[in-house]
Amino acid sequence: MQRREFIKGATYCGLALAFGGPLTPLPSFARSAKVGAGGTAAGASRAWEDFYRGEFIATRGDAQGFAFHCSNCQGNCAWRVFAKDGKVTREEQAAAYPQVDPKIPDANPRGCNKGIVHSKQMVQADRLLHPMKRAGARGEGKWQRVTWDEALADIAGHVVDTLQKNGLGSLMLHCGTGILSQGRRAGPLRLGSLLGAQRLYPASAVGDMFTGASLAYGIATIGHSLDAWFDAKTIVLWGVNAAVTRIPDAHYLTEARYNGARVWCITPEYNATAKLATDWVPVKPGTDSFLALSVLHVLFRDQLIDAAFVREQTDLPFLVRTDIGDKPGELLRHRDLRDKGKADVFYCWDEATQSAQPMPGSQGHFSKSLRLGKLKPALEGTWQVKGRDGKPIEVTTVFARARAEAAKFPPAATQEKTGVHPDLVERLARDIARAPKTIVNIGFSLHKYVSGTMTCWAAALACALTGHAGERGGLDTENNWSLGGIGPLSSPKPARFASGFFSEWENGGMEATMRRHYPDAHLKAVMGVDAAGIKELGDKFRQTSNAYFGKPRVVLLFADNLLQRNKSESHYRKAFVEGLDLLVNVNHRMDTTALWSDYVLPAKSQYESWDLRGELGYHRFCNITVPPKGLKPIGETKSEWEICRLLAAAIAREAQRRGIDSIPDPDFLVQTGDKAGPVMRELKNLPAEFTDGGTLMNDEDVVRWLMKNVPAIAPWTPEDAMKHGFVTLNREAGFNSPLYANRPFHSFENNVYLRQPYATQSGRQQFYVDHPLFMKLGCPTPTAMPAMRPNSFPFAFYTPHTRHGIHSQWRTNTQLLRLQRGEPHVWLNPRTAQDKGIVEGGPVRVFNDVGEFFARAKLMPAIPPGSVVMDHAWEPYQFKNQLGLNNAVAGLISPLELVDGWGHLKFNPNWDGNMIAFESAVDVEKSA
Repeated sequence: MQRREFIKGATYCGLALAFGGPLTPLPSFARSAKVGAGGTAAGASRAWEDFYRGEFIATRGDAQGFAFHCSNCQGNCAWRVFAKDGKVTREEQAAAYPQVDPKIPDANPRGCNKGIVHSKQMVQADRLLHPMKRAGARGEGKWQRVTWDEALADIAGHVVDTLQKNGLGSLMLHCGTGILSQGRRAGPLRLGSLLGAQRLYPASAVGDMFTGASLAYGIATIGHSLDAWFDAKTIVLWGVNAAVTRIPDAHYLTEARYNGARVWCITPEYNATAKLATDWVPVKPGTDSFLALSVLHVLFRDQLIDAAFVREQTDLPFLVRTDIGDKPGELLRHRDLRDKGKADVFYCWDEATQSAQPMPGSQGHFSKSLRLGKLKPALEGTWQVKGRDGKPIEVTTVFARARAEAAKFPPAATQEKTGVHPDLVERLARDIARAPKTIVNIGFSLHKYVSGTMTCWAAALACALTGHAGERGGLDTENNWSLGGIGPLSSPKPARFASGFFSEWENGGMEATMRRHYPDAHLKAVMGVDAAGIKELGDKFRQTSNAYFGKPRVVLLFADNLLQRNKSESHYRKAFVEGLDLLVNVNHRMDTTALWSDYVLPAKSQYESWDLRGELGYHRFCNITVPPKGLKPIGETKSEWEICRLLAAAIAREAQRRGIDSIPDPDFLVQTGDKAGPVMRELKNLPAEFTDGGTLMNDEDVVRWLMKNVPAIAPWTPEDAMKHGFVTLNREAGFNSPLYANRPFHSFENNVYLRQPYATQSGRQQFYVDHPLFMKLGCPTPTAMPAMRPNSFPFAFYTPHTRHGIHSQWRTNTQLLRLQRGEPHVWLNPRTAQDKGIVEGGPVRVFNDVGEFFARAKLMPAIPPGSVVMDHAWEPYQFKNQLGLNNAVAGLISPLELVDGWGHLKFNPNWDGNMIAFESAVDVEKSA
């Protein structure tokens, strides 16, 4: 049956059922009473209407403010918040965003099921109301209520003690993804910066780095504002369940279809977005890189290539040495041809002069432009060039190498791996190539496989081959705006940045679970290195990276549920948390990490303090939170800024008591005139430094500072933002393109139209990395990598983002629990359940050699056989034995993401690795 016929038939059935079906005559729905004036049936009661009108009026209250809901949510939606007698009574979508262009749908109304329940979440049973100190063993759940002064004094004593005895790096002051807004996040970032504490890169710690994009562009988060979907003709959602995770913007997909777009959804399970798509590609879990290489195979084979774009904008014309046999060769560099030559000047074969010529725009070339001038770079061929010793060097092109690699993966050959029919691959490749505008969205889930780096890199190559960049679309990981000017607020002094993924893996002792779950022979065969090899790469990473390494002794966490999110859950907790001198959790609710802390400090939540968020690039609006006037504090809660200010004062008092004015930090130098000296960590003057001499005393001061000092927000003021709950960002917000006032944002317009170099070693979109490890593992150019999960357990285990929470936020909300099963459950294909004797709703045990957890079974034909699937982010305390889903996930990291010190691959916010979450194998059985 064709899709159109199915929908037509279903519509007829739906209409019939809506009117009672064949057993209910339509006349029975007609009113017997006469219709009176105003269209109301005579004698009909309207009391129910009055009831709802009264409730609506009552909940509108006596005060109004604005807020957004952004605990690691990328929606960034403006809401009106109403209060009565100092209590929040109602929230509504502001729905006031202006239209960018009359031909493009606006961004309204923005919001989702999580936002609409927050007024209830504020007063749930897990809300933290008072400072509390652990009164029993960690995790036992015994607490003693203390005053703020008592808590802060004791915490300050531990902080000064560890700084004095163990060094500045022994303090970790980390703000997690529970707060990503520029206002509330500023307090913990500023205090940690002033103290020289270590912090993690949050995206890396939670496994949300797009390292494949970093390889290609030198930037991890690139893409479009999502109104750009509307006029795209091909949209590929690869590992993106937009109907669940991008609810405020999903309407653009439906509108794009009305506008003639084909929407491709690539995901193992038939999810909510697959239902909205024109085409669903049911790829087997972890085999996406084979699918990507098959798409490249078709593009190369059928010459679906924009040659002019490839020559100018990519490194595909660069010359590669072939004089070392069949192994991948290094890029031809200036140092190969000249004594004392440069390592970052590269060559093409110029068809005009029939000679090797340097390509402008690379990091070492004097010309910082991609303009080729009279150069005509060849894309294929083999040549000889004279080396610096006078001997000939055989060369070919990156294009030829990439084409040869893709030739190994014809769609018919990869079908057994991926489960995807070759015809589907052929159509997907042609749709990408032939559309005037194609957008390929890469979801966070892909890089939770070891092969995700290759999948994303290959998808970027597909966009490059077909010329999709700038207004023609291209790869989209996650567009972020450039909010320059924040540094003096959030990082007035240098902090110790630790690698998110590697620090968590190392400090949590996850190497042990990796060795337990993955046999060495399996690691070597699939990934190219065994456990000892990964450890050796980790040791080298420690030596070459500028990241900070070292296990903390005192940890102050702000909105980071690390005991819920980390892999090898019980093992990690024992290795990391139980060895700490002090663990403090600053949060608005009692999450899993708070349960294991020594102190919990109650913070305000989304509606209760001033805040601002504008870096998210899904739309162009900077939202503001302004609490309704007269809003009463809930319990003894305080804003993060106030907590940090009070803690700074407590640390200063403790330091003064011990006679410590400051601590020199020789790891960072400050230049004064012609002399350099260590940065001084001022403890005595910490309160003055934190408040900038008393000008930044509270959260409102912080928001006003941000609006005054961030160029992308100009010329707006807080008073402007308070009219509708947002302001519109200006042209300066774009990273690598201007943000025009009247059209969607597209990445890389500066590169495509102004010929500015990319942030890569080659200065171009880069698809060849000749780092020794990439060469050794056979992936200097995009290739396919098998799924890593071992054969010792029969089922793939992966955990897509939930609809009923934003990570673990709102995961325990009573209203949202009523919309689902109300307790942790795994999804199983009915065939899998039948084979295992498992029934719908029955209790099950999911287990492997790492650990186990217990849940209920939900049978869904949409789940592929051979898989156990679960909504992510359940709190461990919602499970039997308080052991959550990550208890069965091994601690694995990718060797490729341990590369450091090569070209543009150096530790920074755009190059750090991921905690691999989807490569563990499990079994499932009935449980009691």
